[in-house]
Amino acid sequence: MQSRFSKTVALGVLDLIGNTPLVRLSRIGEGLDCQILGKLEYLNPSGSIKDRIALYMIENAEKRGDLKPGYRIVEASTGNTGIALSFVAAVKGYPMTVYMPKAVASEERKRMMESFGAEIELVGTEDLDTSLDPSVHGGVIEIVPRQKCKEVEAADPHIWWARQFSNPDNVAAHRETTGKEILEQTAGQIDAFVASIGTGGTLMGVAQAIKPVRPETEMIAVEPAGAPWIGRGKEAIPFIEGITDGLLFDILDQGVPDEIIWVNDEDAVQMARRLAREEGLFCGMSAGANVFAALQVAQRLGRGKTVVAILTDSRDRYLTTERYIT
Repeated sequence: MQSRFSKTVALGVLDLIGNTPLVRLSRIGEGLDCQILGKLEYLNPSGSIKDRIALYMIENAEKRGDLKPGYRIVEASTGNTGIALSFVAAVKGYPMTVYMPKAVASEERKRMMESFGAEIELVGTEDLDTSLDPSVHGGVIEIVPRQKCKEVEAADPHIWWARQFSNPDNVAAHRETTGKEILEQTAGQIDAFVASIGTGGTLMGVAQAIKPVRPETEMIAVEPAGAPWIGRGKEAIPFIEGITDGLLFDILDQGVPDEIIWVNDEDAVQMARRLAREEGLFCGMSAGANVFAALQVAQRLGRGKTVVAILTDSRDRYLTTERYIT
């Protein structure tokens, strides 16, 4: 039954996903002729931009009949996608298991997922070289957890693996929501878009929405300096069928980024602190990386231009360990 208050009261928490505001970064951008706008994705219900893809992937899987009542959802995640899927799964009544890399399994992220009823399986990643820099690329650290997802899906027909790294609904979610929102909010006057590359879905989806309308808009990819993938080309991505082949390959094949900026862990963390202390924006380290990169782009573009940066997630998942994880 539809609520008689439906015009002013959400019919469910999933209706609150998306339509996040843009805010001008007045103090951090002080003295610049180019304005920097932050897209406040940490205001999504579970605290990150990943709510968009979680809802889109699950609902389209339901429509196709790939996901049915009684099925279990599984995913490999460093945190945000696991939290978002756990949240949406809880609302829809699905059990959820997240295979999480032990090396980056913070207590905050684990507790958030468990609060939504998810089961957490910590997976060792000792054989992966993640010692070079504190920053972490999700595509690297999730290789072994993805292998676990593939195994459990093959063993049980009632398992649905979301496959965020290769699922086209990841891209579609940002094409149909994030990108269209930004076009509307900026009245189409956007000169550059900045987003960290995790799976690549955000940058690709937003590009598909904006480029046909405003082809001159620059798409800026941001990666951890200590763990770059697309910045080094396809040879940097170890090809494992069904594990690493996916949206990152698509981004490279289609030439989506106009520029790639590598940001180290210290710069990402310091900018996240500035966002909280100078702008009152309680966002995480990838947001710090995006704004750090956006400042460079804004200085280059100059007067009258507009740069939009994604403020990916809430800082509540970085209170114990401040670390740039895509």
